[in-house]
Amino acid sequence: MTRHLICAAALCLWTLASPAWAQTQSSTPDGLIKSVTQDVLESIRSDRSLQKGDLSRLNQLVDQRVMPVVNFSRMTALTVGVNWRKATPEQQERLMAAFRELLLLTYADALRQVQDTTVQVRPARYEAEDTDVVVRTFVLRTGKEPIQLDYRLQKTPEGWKIYDFNVLGLWLVDHYRAQFAQLVSAKGLDGLISALQAKNQTLRQGVQAKAGT
Repeated sequence: MTRHLICAAALCLWTLASPAWAQTQSSTPDGLIKSVTQDVLESIRSDRSLQKGDLSRLNQLVDQRVMPVVNFSRMTALTVGVNWRKATPEQQERLMAAFRELLLLTYADALRQVQDTTVQVRPARYEAEDTDVVVRTFVLRTGKEPIQLDYRLQKTPEGWKIYDFNVLGLWLVDHYRAQFAQLVSAKGLDGLISALQAKNQTLRQGVQAKAGT
């Protein structure tokens, strides 16, 4: 998965949440995505600090708007794969923190691309009793080819939650699972955590340089 596709995926994943999510949540997964996307895209367009990649502001945005609609523990567990069950609770917490920061830093870069972006949501096909569905969308940007972006959601007691997304046929969980498995095989779970932290440090420096901080 190339960097610009990861950015597009992260952009649309993180922009699916809103402070008004609890009030506007649809009873359908595609309705949920459709109802909040445009509102948050407009919010980002009007926030210069986010567009510049302000990490403090971005952390606040993620905590307030993103985590309520993402089953992040499941996303991380699926990404780590069979090794997740071998991790101690402390290692699991560190893995979640490092993986969250990886996506956060990717999102900071993607924010620079939001000005001419819109998202087209396709009606989801599923049965009323289904609890795991895929919502298909296209990311549209002026003068560029549409990017297919699909979301996998699970129905929970708290409502529909995103736990994976797919860019041009490649699911994020599958993509990172292969990388993570190689690192665990070579360096163990602590080695995976250290590698993610090192990667995040490099990304953080790049984001800060672009933001002029």
